[in-house]
Amino acid sequence: MSFSLAEALALADRAIAKAEELKISVSVAVVDEFGQLVQLDRMDGAALMSPDLAEAKAITALNFKRSTSDVAKLDSSARSAIESIVYFKPIALPGGLPIFSGRELRGAIGISGDDTIQDETIAKFAIGS
Repeated sequence: MSFSLAEALALADRAIAKAEELKISVSVAVVDEFGQLVQLDRMDGAALMSPDLAEAKAITALNFKRSTSDVAKLDSSARSAIESIVYFKPIALPGGLPIFSGRELRGAIGISGDDTIQDETIAKFAIGS
């Protein structure tokens, strides 16, 4: 079941509210279960490349079905094998999380700002984990 625009907007709004609370500027990307972009926001002051990184983190989390911080922990041979069969270069920086409904993978969220630890905190807050 794909995300509705309303659901994607709600996730992005929660992420932006948390970023504002932390006094940082980020970009937020929400993709559906097929990796298609549903919502993308760039806060004032966020780095110009942060929307692209946020989307890449979301797609990485979706494809690996795990957080991008967990992707970073995979050994290099496992990452190389996976990279050889996917069309994109995975982004192994914290801030991307898959979104499940029960066992069903519904999509993913990616957050990109100036602090990858905060990116993951914001992503977790947005999806309620």
